[in-house]
Amino acid sequence: MTDLAVLSFGAGQDSTALLHLYIRDPEFRARYAPGDFVVVQSDPGNEHNETYEHTRNMRALCDRHGVEFWFLTRDLGFHSDKWPGLVEFYKRTNTCGSKAFRKVCTDKLKLSPIYKWLSQWVAKGYGMPDYGHPYKGKTPLVEFAERYGKIQMLIGIGADEGKRVGGNEDKLPKWQRLSVKKVYPLIDMGMDRAKCQEYLRGIGEIIPLPSNCKICPFLSEQELLWLYRFCPDDYYEWVGIEAAKLKANEHMGNKNLTVWGKKTLPEVLVQAQEKYGHWSESRLMEYKYSHGHCLMSKY
Repeated sequence: MTDLAVLSFGAGQDSTALLHLYIRDPEFRARYAPGDFVVVQSDPGNEHNETYEHTRNMRALCDRHGVEFWFLTRDLGFHSDKWPGLVEFYKRTNTCGSKAFRKVCTDKLKLSPIYKWLSQWVAKGYGMPDYGHPYKGKTPLVEFAERYGKIQMLIGIGADEGKRVGGNEDKLPKWQRLSVKKVYPLIDMGMDRAKCQEYLRGIGEIIPLPSNCKICPFLSEQELLWLYRFCPDDYYEWVGIEAAKLKANEHMGNKNLTVWGKKTLPEVLVQAQEKYGHWSESRLMEYKYSHGHCLMSKY
């Protein structure tokens, strides 16, 4: 029997806690990853600079402990041509993302590249037949599961985020239902975001920023103000993307939605400044470290 556990690493606080638990805690390893283990992260192309630096540090940590770590940048070929990165997608399609629409970017830029990579990695590493029919390129995963059991996909969702778990199993593709078991160790252990931060402090590690794209349409007014103050170039690029989308789709009238739905980013920024403009940089930063708009995503 070959047990395989994969850590879906987002480089945020929750998945960072999981990686340190694997490296440092024998009981954790025995329970969640007693056999083969690999860490994988997919790059959406719009993470914060601090997140990319943290990824480099975590990759170096894994190298020191003999843990295989893959960082899937678009040049490796696992991202689709349509979704090479968030900004590229918006500019190419004259869209800007909107709170009014269903969130698909997590699937396109993170989950899909990870499973495409995993299928090829399993085929090469375990000698699985690498052909598509009938599972559209995921046959190696199904074959692996038939021989050795389902792949354990460890996901960093905290104990306070139960609403992100499950509820869509019947909608998953057949290959995924047959080959992957999603595991949520932090929920099992009762560790929410605050406890993950406490754990990282306790082992002397720096607490990373929540991992999420800088121009995600699901950020809050406070985060928009943070972006304007700390990353003005990204803010103004986003304003330009939204303006280009609105101009290209003028014919749609009232259905030509902005990032926030009706109000443009500059209008929302004014609103945010009226509400939170008195916040100091340290208070804004404290808020930023305790929130993550990727909490909108289900796994």
